[in-house]
Amino acid sequence: MKLEIIDDDGFIALVNNARYEGYVDNNWQFDQLMAHFVDQMNAGNIVIWQTSNDGGGIWLVSIQGEPSNMFAFREFEQLINVTTGELFLTNYSDLTMAAQFYDVAVPATHNSDLKIELENGRYKLTIRQLFDPDDASHYFGIEDDENIAFEVIIIPSSETEQPKVNSVYWHEF
Repeated sequence: MKLEIIDDDGFIALVNNARYEGYVDNNWQFDQLMAHFVDQMNAGNIVIWQTSNDGGGIWLVSIQGEPSNMFAFREFEQLINVTTGELFLTNYSDLTMAAQFYDVAVPATHNSDLKIELENGRYKLTIRQLFDPDDASHYFGIEDDENIAFEVIIIPSSETEQPKVNSVYWHEF
């Protein structure tokens, strides 16, 4: 399965929208939002990462059961819970709107078709970035299936303890 997402701000995520607690504060600050993301990752409700050092783009994300033979510039693993048979690919804009307003849900309507259907349970996600984040310019405006930016490998996990993270993946302060 391949999903295309518009990312204006340099962060995308996979989220269990039924469990994700989006609201932070009407006047949240960036550090407060990043801490919120870390808390929600540690609860198993979201996996979020910075896409590039140059800002956003239009990213083609391949959802699969095993990694391809393509070179990965970098990768990480994180657990997530599925409780309603689905995860959603979403972006920073959706997440910040939910962080600011109680009545805004993730995903936004325009991203609600970016759904991954899965059996309920715990999954290990391996996120593989297939390009150099310092040179993401060739990934803006994807026109075909050959420009996969990220592979998301999803496999069931029997791990019972959520490994703790301290920051949003690949985010450099």
